Order: sequence, then structure tokens, then C-alpha cells
Amino acid sequence: MSGTSSSLAVFDLDGTITTKDTYLEFIKYVKGTLRYYIGLGLLSPYIIAFYLKALSNDQLKEKFFKYYFGGMNHSKLQTLGDRYSEHEIPRITRTGAIKVLNWHKAQGHTILILSASADIWLKKWCDINKFQLICTKFKVENDLYTGKLNGKNCFGEEKKILLNNFLNTNYFHFTYGYGDSSADKFFLEIVDEPYLMVLNEDNIHKFWSAPDNT
Repeated sequence: MSGTSSSLAVFDLDGTITTKDTYLEFIKYVKGTLRYYIGLGLLSPYIIAFYLKALSNDQLKEKFFKYYFGGMNHSKLQTLGDRYSEHEIPRITRTGAIKVLNWHKAQGHTILILSASADIWLKKWCDINKFQLICTKFKVENDLYTGKLNGKNCFGEEKKILLNNFLNTNYFHFTYGYGDSSADKFFLEIVDEPYLMVLNEDNIHKFWSAPDNT
């Protein structure tokens, strides 16, 4: 692998680094498992519409957020997000992903988390680990969440646009990228060394190598 102190490593989070979707897990954390599944039942027409391509990813994300969190106090939800970020995300982080992240840390590389999940439940984890974060955000009015996106969902082509904007204002000699789904192919197109795979132990041994990783 190539690497210098002016290198950037860009990581998708859900599925790539974590074993579960942090958005859905955060809903369970705040609302409880029973209310989560009741909500899934009530939201099922929108889920079906999404799979029939009658509803966009952005629209479905807003439907979920409005149902579970719409009208909630910003400070209260952020406090819950910080707790989740600090205590729960480490529980669902893949050991293989930790090895890759630690290798980049040891090289002095800048690490950027590029996620469709939100800063509400990701920022604290990123701050603790000294990762930079570009992600989806939700609107707040009068200290209450409206349920609407603040800007666009950081997903698919939007990830590529946001990463390009970041690279246009920050110079890096070399860039790495890690994602696990077809939606991540867009941002992986613009990095020097892309990896399209789940960062589990098997994959990093088969497809990824570092000087101290055998």
C-alpha cells in the first residue's frame, strides 16, 4: 500500500465498519425495540413504495425520521446521540475495520467518515477517535427536529459530490476509500486506492495488505 502523512482514508460506515445499520439501531436505542417494530409496520407502505421506486431514498429517510424523532427537542436527542455514539457504536464495530483504521492512524493519515447516517449519533464517536465527518443532517427549528433533511442525503452520487468538494479545499498526496455497497461505488471512483468490501477479518486478509498486517 502507498501512504504518506498527507494521505486521506475515506470510510463508509454502515456495513463497512459496523455490523449493523447505525440509523436503525439508534431508533431502537431511543424508542425501544417494541416501538421500533410497531413503527416499521406503520411505515411499511413507504418501505414498499421505496422498493417499487415510487419513493426516493431521501424521502424514505425523512419518513422514518419524522415518525420516530419529529418534534423532539434538539438538545435531548443530541444527548442521547452522544451516549449512543460513545457506548453503542464500539459494540457493533468490526474487528477487521478497527485494524484498518488503526493502520491509517499509525501512518498519520487523515481519516474521513463519509456516511448516510447523521451527525446526531456519529459526531461523538468521530470526535473521540479524531475522525473527520461528512454525513446526513436533519433540520432543527425552534430547537425541535422537523423531520426534514438539512441539505441532501449523503448517499450514492451525493457522497461523490461532497467528497469532491472536500478534496477541492484540502490537498492530499494520496487517497484511500472503503465502502461495501453499490451506492459507495460513486465516491470510490475518485480515490487512488479503492476497496469495495465489508471490512471483516476474511476480507482484509484476502484483499487488503499493510506493512504490519500479514
